[in-house]
Amino acid sequence: MKNSGKVIRIKHQSEILKNNPLGDPFLRDLWVYTPPGYDADSGKHYPVIFGIPGFTGFGEFYLQRSFFKQPFNEMIDELILEHQMPPIIYVMPDCVTRYGGSQYINSTATGNYEDYIVKELVPCVDESFRTTGMRAIMGGSSGGIGSFTLAAKHPDIFSAFADHSGDSAFEYCYLTDVPQYVTAMEKYDHSLEKFVDSIQDRSIPKNDDFNCILNITAMAACYSPNPDCQPLGFELPFDIRNGKIRPDIWNKWLTHDPVHMVDNTEIQANLKRLKLIYIDCGKKDQFNLLLGARQLHEKLKTHNISHQYEEYDSDHFLLRKEQKRTTIPLLTNALTN
Repeated sequence: MKNSGKVIRIKHQSEILKNNPLGDPFLRDLWVYTPPGYDADSGKHYPVIFGIPGFTGFGEFYLQRSFFKQPFNEMIDELILEHQMPPIIYVMPDCVTRYGGSQYINSTATGNYEDYIVKELVPCVDESFRTTGMRAIMGGSSGGIGSFTLAAKHPDIFSAFADHSGDSAFEYCYLTDVPQYVTAMEKYDHSLEKFVDSIQDRSIPKNDDFNCILNITAMAACYSPNPDCQPLGFELPFDIRNGKIRPDIWNKWLTHDPVHMVDNTEIQANLKRLKLIYIDCGKKDQFNLLLGARQLHEKLKTHNISHQYEEYDSDHFLLRKEQKRTTIPLLTNALTN
């Protein structure tokens, strides 16, 4: 496209991710979109949006093209050139772990991915590009809860966020998978160690049972780490053989649930500082996330926290790109007004 922006790949070496518990790479790709005219106008500075992917997604996910899918850089080009929004810098980090994802939080079982973004990637982008210092963050699914959490905990870093179908109301999006998890783990003799050792085995079908185990295992590593539980360093919130809930461990998970986080007065104060909060979800979401979105919406209203909320007539996957085409201008305008 004429007058299009540019996508730059930075090889970022992280000190924070060095020696992470899973032995995952600490040299990671950081993809950065700069808008049309960035190179020509060396005196202009731009707001930044961090786009964080869902579970198992890499940053370059946003740049993928298919018959039905337009890469994000082209979509942002169009929005800028059609004068629907001012120019921005769009940042696409990689926070994938051996288990599929980090939920963008610090964990002794996976690594300190919250610190990685806030303490390393934000300064890296500010030092490498001409930024205004104004930032937003957005994402879908795990990227949705990550956007909520990072903005709610770091309002000095992120001034706005968009949460598309983010994990919330954990009892409906996670606990409903417990029966399938317990049954599927019979293949691995109910041994988490055996499952973890098999994750990279390409001969194992990546079917619904595998995905169920992987997702709950990854969430446990993020939400209920315990260095005393070796060799994996985390605990499940239920009995792996009969599914009985372990309330002490489950309560650790709930501290990361946005529906519960909003009851914290410090989080409420942080959210009230933000320029824009946007939350949406599909009415046919396959993971029951609509219930969490509605509960979060009600909690925000109860605490008089200004936000925009929307439901759309589709599922977890089909309309998210279209929703993001709407929210990128909303976030950008919030940062520039």
